[in-house]
Parts: sequence; structure tokens; C-alpha cells
Amino acid sequence: MIQTQLLQGFTPSAIAKNLSRPRSCITRELARNVKKLALHPRPVGRPPLTSSYCSVRANDRAHRLAIKPRSPRKLVVGNALWVKVRQGLESGLSPEQVAGLLWRMDQPISLSHETIYQAIYVMPKGELRTEMIALLRQGHNKRRPRARGVDRRGQIPNMTSIDLRPADICERLVPGHWEGDHIKGSSNRSQVGTLVERKTRYVALVHLKDGTADVTTKGFGTILQRFAAGWRKSLTYDQGKEMSGHEQLAQDAQITVYFAHPHSPWERGSNENTNGLLRQYLPKGADLSTYSQEDLDAIAWKLNTRPRKSLGWKAPAELFLPEGAFDTKTYWADKLGITNSVALGV
Repeated sequence: MIQTQLLQGFTPSAIAKNLSRPRSCITRELARNVKKLALHPRPVGRPPLTSSYCSVRANDRAHRLAIKPRSPRKLVVGNALWVKVRQGLESGLSPEQVAGLLWRMDQPISLSHETIYQAIYVMPKGELRTEMIALLRQGHNKRRPRARGVDRRGQIPNMTSIDLRPADICERLVPGHWEGDHIKGSSNRSQVGTLVERKTRYVALVHLKDGTADVTTKGFGTILQRFAAGWRKSLTYDQGKEMSGHEQLAQDAQITVYFAHPHSPWERGSNENTNGLLRQYLPKGADLSTYSQEDLDAIAWKLNTRPRKSLGWKAPAELFLPEGAFDTKTYWADKLGITNSVALGV
């Protein structure tokens, strides 16, 4: 269209208007592919009969430039940085968490998580590509958006609505406010309780022999009482029938229980996100009853030591545990064997 309209005598401004593009988009394209004489003809003399712009040549030039990178790639299969990235993925981190950790090192390494994804997905089909994709959380052969499921709710007597929750809880101003839920195993025959502290994203898992209200009330109460009173102020739950004993739980754990609206998982966003992360360790097709409380505590620790983007690449354990008890940077520098970025060639 640019070539055709130039031949018809249209100005760059008119072409931009006809194509619903900024004028600068057209002028830059012409500056790259048109001789200056054609763009700025002399005011005297016979004007050129045709423009020197050729869409075929411009397209060929764009393809040639796209093939050749403007700067050398940082992440190449087999180099030192690739080894550290793979170690991070093998440790259960996501590409974004690996990139965030590298940036937090004493000698920061600037690496986008998108670079990691591209380095994996552009690899030719083969055993190495399969191994790398298997290290990702979802493990899809192709990148695709996350699907949303249907959230079914039960009826709870004497509920306190989330609408009555104070503003300091909603704004995550102070710690001690939790979100809770169940995740279920194969054929919904087994379940594990999940708790997430809203401000620090600290995770606690609850072993449940079944999904009844009595078992849920006792299990959640036992885990919540692990924490000091200042760290268990409220719990926000969905309207699942397993929380029918919320009044007894509130009394046992000295905690206020709020209930989200039906079919509104975004009102417990931290918990929903954590449930997705837990599926790496507690798959949907697995029998969750085989996991003991000790097993669940170990899984929770893996999540609590992961750096989180929402926390400035600090781990939940660093913010939840007493000051100085855990340091994210030191923990992962030792785990990945990172002493400096010079050895990684960046």
C-alpha cells in the first residue's frame, strides 16, 4: 500500500492517515528504504515519475536484518550462564524467579525471563528441548495462556462477608491475615488444605484425611496455632462447605473468618496463585492422602524459600521469619554456587 500510494502521489502524511498509522511510522520506513532524492526532490526540474521505494526490496531487507541479532546473545546453550539458569530451574524456580535472583546478586546479572523462555522454546526438537520444557512449571510443548476453571461454592451459615473486612487487610498493610482453600487430588477423593499469608505470601499446608467440616476445622486450627497470635488475625476463605465449622475455628485459633463472594477467586488471589504453584508438587491426578504433614511442610518450605517478584525478589521466609533467620540472596547464592558474575561471562 505504501508503494502504491507513493506512485499515486500521496504524501507520507496522507499515506499514514489512509493506513491508520502514525506519520513517523511511514517516514521511518521510507528513510530506511528510499533514496533521499525520492523523499526530498529538488524544487526545480522535472519530478521523478515513480518512487524509488520497492515493497519487495524493503521486505527482503527487513528479513535479512531480523535474522542477524544486533548484539550477541547472553544465554547460549552450554555457556556458564545457561548452566546457572538450568540449575535454578532444576531447583524448582520459574524463569522469572531465576532472572530476579540473578539481578539481586552482589554483581547483578541483567537477564529477562522472556530471554530464558525464548532460549528454551526456540531450541530444535530433541531430547535437550524436552528436558528443559519439563523443568518449567506447566511443561507445555507450546507457550499458551493459562485456562480458567469453574469455581463451585457451598452454603455457609452465619458467614461474615468479605465486604466487612477492614481496609488494612485489603491493602496488605500489616501481616497476620491469611487466605485459605482446599486443593484436591485424583477424582476429588483426597485433599490438602492451603494457607497463604497475604502480606508476605508465606505458605502453610494442612494434612487432611478427608474433606469434612470437622476434619477441616481441626486441621486448619492446628496449623494456625503454630504461629504467634500476632501472625493469625484473620482468614479469608471461599464459600466451600468444608468451612461450615468456621465459628469453632475462629474460637480455637482466635481468628476472624471472612468469606469471599461466590465465583470470585480474584478476591483470594494470593491463595489461587499459590494453589497453581503447588500443583508442581501435588499434581491433580495424584493421591494427596499419601502425603504426610512432614511431606507437606517440606513442600511449603520450597515455596517459602522461592524469591517472589511481588516481594522485590525476596522470599516469603525472609519477611515472615524473625529478622536475620533467612536471607534469600545468601541462600540461593550458596545453592546455585554463584560467587560472581565475571565467571559467567557477563
